[in-house]
Amino acid sequence: METTLFTVFILSAVLTALGFVFIYLGWRRALRIPPQSTRHEEITVVVAAHNEAARIPRLLASLAAQRFPKELLHVLVVDDRSEDGTAAVVERATGALQLRLLRIDSVPDDVSPKKFALHRGISEAQTDIVLLTDADCEAGEEWAGAMLRTLQRGNDVAAGLAPLRSTRYAHSAYSSFDACRTLAMMSAATAWGVPYMATGRSWGFRREAYERCGGLEPLFGQLGGDDDLLLQRMHAQGARIGMCIEQDAMVWSSTPASWRALLRQKLRHYRVGASYQGRGAWLLGIFLGVELLTVLTGLILIAVLPGMQKLLPPIFIVWTLWYATGFLVAPFKWMDAERSRIQLVKWEAFHIFYSVIVSLLSHIRPSRW
Repeated sequence: METTLFTVFILSAVLTALGFVFIYLGWRRALRIPPQSTRHEEITVVVAAHNEAARIPRLLASLAAQRFPKELLHVLVVDDRSEDGTAAVVERATGALQLRLLRIDSVPDDVSPKKFALHRGISEAQTDIVLLTDADCEAGEEWAGAMLRTLQRGNDVAAGLAPLRSTRYAHSAYSSFDACRTLAMMSAATAWGVPYMATGRSWGFRREAYERCGGLEPLFGQLGGDDDLLLQRMHAQGARIGMCIEQDAMVWSSTPASWRALLRQKLRHYRVGASYQGRGAWLLGIFLGVELLTVLTGLILIAVLPGMQKLLPPIFIVWTLWYATGFLVAPFKWMDAERSRIQLVKWEAFHIFYSVIVSLLSHIRPSRW
């Protein structure tokens, strides 16, 4: 039994390390962007906003500051039943932007409010290219132009980088780590031709890809997944997915305000993750599974091995985490995030257990915004 456990332990650790090599090489592949000039096309940025009066001014200011022809950049804010004066705040920004406001007063029963708002906004957009972001975000100055360049490289969908700004609090540091780790994995998978997700804070597409997959209406019953599940449907219909990885094109937002808020967010994400489809989703599941298996078999070995041999599994686990997280340093540095190896090892170890607990809870507790 001990021999079998040790074999599984070693094999899963090796596969975990290879998974991080796969991420790193994919990240480097995503960085190889060919030189290209932008052929300007009209763009509509669609933003769903629910009680965002305090946060949306920062987004609108960043859109007004885009290094992109103002006459070609349209912004459509969908005011989703806001009660805090969001509409008035948005209307005050009309002088700096080509901006339209669409009001939603009610949402049909059993329909995700955000998906309904986004679908209405996308349907109202008058341009071939639609970019999506969230009301609490701040876009880099090259965001619109870089996303357009990504689409003009023969892609139907552009997925962008959207890191979270960390504060000194532990929940914020972990949330920022988790976001950057996810973005690195997302970028690598897309670069290898097995995309499985985008982040709603920064992505866009050509209208044909949206309409060809049936749009958001088939997903109305899912609370989350307005980005990931829609991208997977597009990919299944033959859409080509490209990564927008330029530094001046990143979209920033804040981390959740507390551990409770983070848990609520992750419950929603993990519930959606259970509906993932495609080869990218399978690779993600295998990667997460072997990483967890490394730790679980290591803990069992600590319990059953005699004497000083108990020290072997923890030493090997720490070495595996140290080796594996070294491949995260480059993408984390690119996204101006945590790059201390000690901190990366700490958060990676925490992430393994936290993700398992949240994943299990996501099937027990109901998801909500």
